[in-house]
Amino acid sequence: MPTHSIMPGHHRGHEGPGPVARGTHLPGEGHASRLSWAVPATGGFVLGLYAVFLSGQNGYSTLGSWLMGIVVALVSAGAGYVLIRERKKMITEVRAIAYGSLFGVSMGFLYSLSGDSVLRSIEIGLLLGLGMGLASYYVFYWHEH
Repeated sequence: MPTHSIMPGHHRGHEGPGPVARGTHLPGEGHASRLSWAVPATGGFVLGLYAVFLSGQNGYSTLGSWLMGIVVALVSAGAGYVLIRERKKMITEVRAIAYGSLFGVSMGFLYSLSGDSVLRSIEIGLLLGLGMGLASYYVFYWHEH
């Protein structure tokens, strides 16, 4: 009977890289990559400017539309930053749902600023969020498995 490479009692576990001297910094530990803050900041900035434009076109005062844009930019950039920083702790399905939810909520909110009904905004947000979630799952699944 041929033996398999992984048999009970015949498999040694992977040994780590060994001890690390005190004060030594491991790669990627303790400092964020540039993309972990640049992508959410850029997305929040663009989303905030578009919110300013839409709210200014639909009856908000100048100050009100700029306040709306600042709040939208800060909230979306903060949520995107947390999502990108914590992505490695999530399984593929949860990560895809999180990306789809963030995109769907953002697009549904922007659509609501255009002055259309709440139900139509929810429908647009759900459809776009579902599309982004499926696309994210496809990308994550095929790049990881």
